[in-house]
Amino acid sequence: MRAKTIKLKISLLYASILGAALSVYVALLFIVPADLLQRNKLLCILIPIPITLLFGYFIGRVIVERILKPIKDITDTANNITHEDLSLRVKAENVDKELRLLIEAFNGMVSRLGESFEYITDSSSYIAHELKTPIAIIRGESEFALKKERDKEEYKRVISVSLEETKRMLKIIEDLLLLTKMNYQPDVLKFEQIELTQFIGIIYEQAKILASQKNIIVKIDIPQETGTINADDLHLRRLFLNLIDNAIKFTPVHGSISISLKYENQKALVSIIDTGIGIEKENLPKLFDKFFRIDGKIKDSSPSSGLGLSIAQSIAELHGGEIAVTSRAGQGSNFTVSIPLLS
Repeated sequence: MRAKTIKLKISLLYASILGAALSVYVALLFIVPADLLQRNKLLCILIPIPITLLFGYFIGRVIVERILKPIKDITDTANNITHEDLSLRVKAENVDKELRLLIEAFNGMVSRLGESFEYITDSSSYIAHELKTPIAIIRGESEFALKKERDKEEYKRVISVSLEETKRMLKIIEDLLLLTKMNYQPDVLKFEQIELTQFIGIIYEQAKILASQKNIIVKIDIPQETGTINADDLHLRRLFLNLIDNAIKFTPVHGSISISLKYENQKALVSIIDTGIGIEKENLPKLFDKFFRIDGKIKDSSPSSGLGLSIAQSIAELHGGEIAVTSRAGQGSNFTVSIPLLS
């Protein structure tokens, strides 16, 4: 408000000075004899100058106000934006191309900030929710054990339950740290050329070991030809093992898992197909959301953070690829990872 007052005072002062100058020149027109004016051409030239300056001042004011209005809108919007409300945007109407680019960049920045705040808020809620349950279990078991004297076996059971819930919390924390690093520090990946046919063969051997605990048969179908990709060995291995672990978890005893590899249109397509419980159609869009879990009929006691598929998707995206899913409830699922080949 004070800045506006100062600006108004300066404008009035400038207009007053020009008005006074104009009054002087107009007075001269009436005071100076006509024959003198005709002889003094310089005076005749100077007389219109104040009129031109005054007119130019007001025209300039209009032009400047119009040019600076979008910048003023940006300033006002920036001042009104808070962490509680990031919905404000500057309207890019009737502005020049250069200012339009500035406004679009500003609105884009606010949108990214909004997404980041939303990510932080959601993550905080998810973390609080996920850690609350194991902590409540540990507390409940501990209070139960301390109410009265227990035998050795009961104490062992309480310690075992507490240890299992502690492992679950550690798994959540480790996966969150990994996910945060990949989202905000993609340089944690160390890319190198990897021959994929041989790589998937190693994944297959590891999958057989993991699946043997549930007597699940693992099959493989890979081509004789080779294909090379640019990838981080450690994280790419984690991507496929996360998908395989998920398939094992939701596949009943004596079921089967198939791993296939093929090369099409300069892409490597790796499919992991299981004969598990499948996924309901309404759950498919939420499958890669953080902490999303499917309440299946198959119980699995291994610690789960609900972040495995989110991590797998992030790794695929950092490799320039993606994960596609097809599934039907009761008939198993098919996760296909596509990664660009090196030309």
